[in-house]
Amino acid sequence: MEKTNWYVVFTASRAEKRVKLCLEQAGIENYLPVRVVERECEGQIRRIEVPIISGCVFVRVSEVGLFSLLSTCGIIALLKSERVPMTISDEQVENLRLLNERAGDIEVVDKAIPSGEMVRVVQGDLLGIRGELICTADRHQIVIRVSHLAGVCADIGLDSVEKL
Repeated sequence: MEKTNWYVVFTASRAEKRVKLCLEQAGIENYLPVRVVERECEGQIRRIEVPIISGCVFVRVSEVGLFSLLSTCGIIALLKSERVPMTISDEQVENLRLLNERAGDIEVVDKAIPSGEMVRVVQGDLLGIRGELICTADRHQIVIRVSHLAGVCADIGLDSVEKL
């Protein structure tokens, strides 16, 4: 069996869910992190799912099958670094998944985030997540970075983490 890796594909505007469905129909493992938000529309409050990283879907494929993804409806490009498709580690995708599922509030930051210490969450709702601890004057956050893309942050207590 061929070795597979996680990659990030960029989608056409607002096409993330359609791309996810096409990938699933093709039997390709994928992950679209979404959050439920409330929006007011015509005087009514509606709950809708929105991607936490707009325009991106994570896909797990072999290197051989990677470029055939570009023919999938709605996929427009791959996340690359120096013209080479970037792989995302299994651990990074799993930590992102856990943070999205378990954290009450998350923040997606696409600007530079200062480097922090690597930590593991040892208690609480985020138990088991590994990420960077970022400390500012008034808050402590755990950050899961997706290189060249974004960081996903959630508040955390210092007593919940241990340094790695």
